[in-house]
Amino acid sequence: MSNLIPSLNINAREVFTSLIDQERFRIFNYIRTLVPHYSDAEDVYQLVCLTLWKKFAEFDQKRDFFSWACGITFYTVCNHRRSRRNDRHYFSQELIETMAQQREQDLSKYNIRIELLHDCLDGLNSTDQQLLKKSILEKQSIKDIAKTADRALQTLYNRLTFLRRELAECILSKLKSEQQV
Repeated sequence: MSNLIPSLNINAREVFTSLIDQERFRIFNYIRTLVPHYSDAEDVYQLVCLTLWKKFAEFDQKRDFFSWACGITFYTVCNHRRSRRNDRHYFSQELIETMAQQREQDLSKYNIRIELLHDCLDGLNSTDQQLLKKSILEKQSIKDIAKTADRALQTLYNRLTFLRRELAECILSKLKSEQQV
C-alpha cells in the first residue's frame, strides 16, 4: 500500500490537510454540479482527494489551490463518466464542460460571499443576530424560539424571511460595489 500513496514530509502533509479542509465544501459542491447522483459524487470526491494527495508534490503553492483542485476534479469526473458511459442519466461532455466552468467561477466567489455575509450580519441589531443564530447555527425550532421569546410563531417566520432577504440584498449590493471599484 505504501507504494501506491506517496509520502510527503510533515510540513507538506500539514499544508495539504489545511488546504483540503479549507476547500472541501467548494470541491464537493463543484463535483455535485457535474455528477447527478449524490453517492457517485461521494465516490468521486474520495478519488479526487486521493489524486490531490498523490499530485500534491507537483502543486505550485503560489497558485490558487481551489483552481488547481478543480482542474484535477474535472478530469476525475470525466474518467468517472467514461466508466459509466452506458448510463443514460449522465450529461453530455459539452454540458459538463460548460457547467464545470460556470460552477468553478461561482464557487471561487464563495469565500468572498462568506466575508460579506459576516459584514452584513454585523450590521443587524443584536435581537436579529440572536434569532438567526438560534434558528440557523443552533438549529433550534422556530416554535421553541417563539415560546422562549414569548412571540408569535408567524411573526418569527416573517422576521426570518425578511432577514434572509435583507442579507441576500446586502451581499449582492456589496458584491456589485466591489466589482465597480
